[in-house]
Amino acid sequence: MKSLLKYEFRKTWMAKLIVLGITAVAELAFLIGLALENNDKTGNNLLMISIPLLMMIAMFGVIFIGIQSVLTLHRDMNTKQGYMLYMTPRNSYQILGAKFLENGLSIVLASAVFFLLGMLDVSLLFGKYGELDRLWDIVNQMLKTLNSQIDLNAGAFLVLTVSMLASWLATVAMAYLADIVSSALLNGKKMNMLITFILFILLSVLMNWLQYRFQGQNISVSDMLLIRAGIAFLYSVVMYFLSAYMMDHYLSV
Repeated sequence: MKSLLKYEFRKTWMAKLIVLGITAVAELAFLIGLALENNDKTGNNLLMISIPLLMMIAMFGVIFIGIQSVLTLHRDMNTKQGYMLYMTPRNSYQILGAKFLENGLSIVLASAVFFLLGMLDVSLLFGKYGELDRLWDIVNQMLKTLNSQIDLNAGAFLVLTVSMLASWLATVAMAYLADIVSSALLNGKKMNMLITFILFILLSVLMNWLQYRFQGQNISVSDMLLIRAGIAFLYSVVMYFLSAYMMDHYLSV
């Protein structure tokens, strides 16, 4: 498994390097703009450009890393070079497990990097104007306008993070299964991509229905997020075993 995991990281490192490079350029622009903001119009312009740019990179960077994993799986199933992977002394459960693990670790690490970078930048921005102590209150008030039950603290933030990661992992798992069905059963057939997309939508609707069905009534936001995260993790496990089973029976050589 360790060798498979290293192999998966090597196949996706270029995409991660591109995201990291773009982030570094935007961060440099933010720091320069922050340093020049009081003395130069250029500093204001750099801040106005770099702040929304960093937010977009953080959001789409994590999504891109997840999509890259699905694209890698698609290439492995549909090209001769990738198909050689199935000739190694590894079963489909190990191969797919390595892909899941690499994707999960990459998403967690990318999210951690963007979060720490965002906290640093916001702290520098508020600290420059002597309002760092108000930062937490401002964020909390913004969240309460969305839902009065939300109380931002370390525990609530951890629950929110786990819920988001679980949902994204389930999304990748559903994309894996839909793509494997496409390659194993629908390859070369008319409307292949449309059927694959519909399958992905149906799997997503089913997970959302299960999350709503079991979340209960009159529960706190944190409890609701934990229930949704638990269902998403279980759903990912089911998708994993279904995907590996289909790979074993229809794609392995």
